[in-house]
Amino acid sequence: MASDDVKTASELAEEARQAGHDAVLAAQGHAQEGQRIGREAARSVRASLADAKETGSEALDTVRGLSNDARDLATDAIRSGRSSARDAVSAVGERARALGERMQHSKEACAGYIADQPVRATLIAMASGAAAMTLMRHFLKGRRGH
Repeated sequence: MASDDVKTASELAEEARQAGHDAVLAAQGHAQEGQRIGREAARSVRASLADAKETGSEALDTVRGLSNDARDLATDAIRSGRSSARDAVSAVGERARALGERMQHSKEACAGYIADQPVRATLIAMASGAAAMTLMRHFLKGRRGH
């Protein structure tokens, strides 16, 4: 007498195939979400680097303006101003390069973490978003009260 709970080998194989298929789809979904988060992180890093370049450009413009003002004062002031301008431009360039390297390292580390730990990275991104939203609400609520 056969019980209703007993499954044939082909039924078990079909269930195992379906479970495997479902697991592949879930893994693909996690991988896609990890890629999306990685792209967003890369865009954020690029925006920060662009801001750093813009700041460097503004600093360079400021240094050039100061150099022009110093030229009006005296020949010695011109030499001193040019030397200071070169040092400032070099310092800004060095800072921009260092920031770019740090951004690239952060981008690579983030992408590696997302690839290695897509579920954990997704949870961290969700928690960070929730914390940011809570802070924004807190600060916006404080502004409305004043």
